[in-house]
Amino acid sequence: MPDWMLEAPMVNLPTSAAQAFEIALHERDASFLPDSVPRWLFLDWVARQGLLLHGSKRADITLFQPRTPHDLSADEFSKRTGVFAASDGLWAMMYALRGPQVKRMVNTALQYCTGFGFGEMKYYLSLAPRSGEVSDGRTLMTPGFVYVLPPDGFEQMPAYDWPGLGTVLEPQWVNPNPVRPLLCVAVTPDDFPFPVRVHDAERVDARCRLDPWGFPWL
Repeated sequence: MPDWMLEAPMVNLPTSAAQAFEIALHERDASFLPDSVPRWLFLDWVARQGLLLHGSKRADITLFQPRTPHDLSADEFSKRTGVFAASDGLWAMMYALRGPQVKRMVNTALQYCTGFGFGEMKYYLSLAPRSGEVSDGRTLMTPGFVYVLPPDGFEQMPAYDWPGLGTVLEPQWVNPNPVRPLLCVAVTPDDFPFPVRVHDAERVDARCRLDPWGFPWL
């Protein structure tokens, strides 16, 4: 595994927390979630129930409309027009927590093919400030929201060969139609368990154009 990839912390979820998760999802009400449990654990649990997640800065979305994203990656799936979602809570949180001072975000979540299926999810997150020097990317994060979406009508990005990494699978899904969310969960930077890198947007954009498969263009 490249040293720039991270894995989620191993956490033993208390029985009481799991029960609260079930109630919050059933009632479509995040107020049932325990304050002492980081929200990423709930989102991870939700994804394991077969639901999808979408990170946003807005708390008032009642219907997601298809759009065409600004994407610098080499694949065509990420450039489709649709409603994008993730079957992974931490990846969705990256989009929810990206603050207004972020000029560009370089991120991924993926699983490597081990020969016996796909392994544990690996993560990477780096933020580029709009101006000035920043030593810790977490200072560029601000509170946001992760929406829980029904999986109906979504298609997952197929596994593909990443030069130098092998066959990988991303938890990225897209739906060409509007989608109505089931639940909105407020998240804060304190809920995010990883360190966050910092990069220069112009330098990384230039490296990306020269080598589209060179992610993360360190």
